[in-house]
Amino acid sequence: MSIMKKAKDLGDAIVESTEYKELLVAQDTMQANEEAQGILQEFQQKQQMVQMMTMNGQEATDEVREELTALQTKMQENEDIKNFMDAQNKFNQVMQTVNQVISAALAGEEGGCGSHAGGCSGGCC
Repeated sequence: MSIMKKAKDLGDAIVESTEYKELLVAQDTMQANEEAQGILQEFQQKQQMVQMMTMNGQEATDEVREELTALQTKMQENEDIKNFMDAQNKFNQVMQTVNQVISAALAGEEGGCGSHAGGCSGGCC
């Protein structure tokens, strides 16, 4: 079996994973929620403002930092955003485990998934 065939099979398996499917559902739900979209948009705008200030050698004001903190709290309180972030974290864990298994194989290590702390966590087995 060629490397590209195996890569495609891996991609197909990832797309079929529970974590990926849950991520897509959570993303769709969050995107349909106007309140969640408003919070995210405002948060991104504030983050960009802070980045621009930093790039220009300025420090973010206490007011801007407080606004960001308040927006982070709103994000954590919004159920759709929270569900999306949880689903994203679970999917990221799966992808991290996949990368660890590939890295272990490249390094010639045995065991793959089971050799990592947590055994089969992250959808490995």
